Amino acid sequence: MAHTIRFTRRNLPHWEVENGRYFVTVRCADSLPHETVLRLGELHATLAHIEPRSPEFVALKRQIFHTLDKHLDANFGACPLRYPDAAEIVVSEFDSISTEWNIAVPHYTVMPNHWHALLAPAADCPHSLSEIMKRLKGRTAKRLRAHLGGRGPLWQREWFDRWLRDDAEWERCVAYIRNNPVKAGLVTEWTQHAWTK
Repeated sequence: MAHTIRFTRRNLPHWEVENGRYFVTVRCADSLPHETVLRLGELHATLAHIEPRSPEFVALKRQIFHTLDKHLDANFGACPLRYPDAAEIVVSEFDSISTEWNIAVPHYTVMPNHWHALLAPAADCPHSLSEIMKRLKGRTAKRLRAHLGGRGPLWQREWFDRWLRDDAEWERCVAYIRNNPVKAGLVTEWTQHAWTK
């Protein structure tokens, strides 16, 4: 078992491990209907009382993700990332953090109201997952607001993350990322989606 660096929880649990690789999802603040937000809140409250290493925890976290995913693919909300130049801003920040902080972002997809990415910080990366996400969310929000206008929060306060324990889990997430724009009906082949890698 990998050495845990930190485990934090607000609404969502965030488990960071030494030399960890992560699947992350960030969604727009307006990307879910109110009823769905309430239902997810109930599931998160249940999650708070379950041991993080237990199979029940993993199963419930997976249920939360699938509920979220189903609704995100319905493209609810303003969907600011549907604009090519807006999606490109997110991709450019992936490139920037790779270069400046030595964090590989080898696979991602930018959807109309959310994005998924695989993050692989280098072994000597001094930044926590929380710092990485704060930078990605903060810089993309600032640039997108300057470009698109608007007020208020762009991103949902928290993000979903999953520590990927082995290569098989990594490959499942690569397949998921590539299939996301296809499943959502944006393209017929993942290679047709300019903001999927």
